[in-house]
Amino acid sequence: MGAPEAIYGAECFSCGQLSPLFDDDALPVAVWALQHAQQEPTHTRYLARTERHWRVERRPEENGVRGRASPVGAFLDRTAGPAFVGAMCLLTAAAGLLPALTH
Repeated sequence: MGAPEAIYGAECFSCGQLSPLFDDDALPVAVWALQHAQQEPTHTRYLARTERHWRVERRPEENGVRGRASPVGAFLDRTAGPAFVGAMCLLTAAAGLLPALTH
């Protein structure tokens, strides 16, 4: 939303000339490099550039209330994920031991 997926461009190593920038399509940059090489046969190396833009948005607050989350909610946000991952690691390790216990 509001930004292209990528912006493409190139620069000639020999003379420093820059291609135009193109949104979401690298092909026109390649065509520019080929045309530049036809006009300047010794200019055969180019630096290709791709810029990617990110959009970062705030997480919507619960119940439409902005500001700080409740202390309990903040605690659960910080601990629930790591606790779940830890529990899954323990269960995975225990599952690996079960076959050894039956022999």
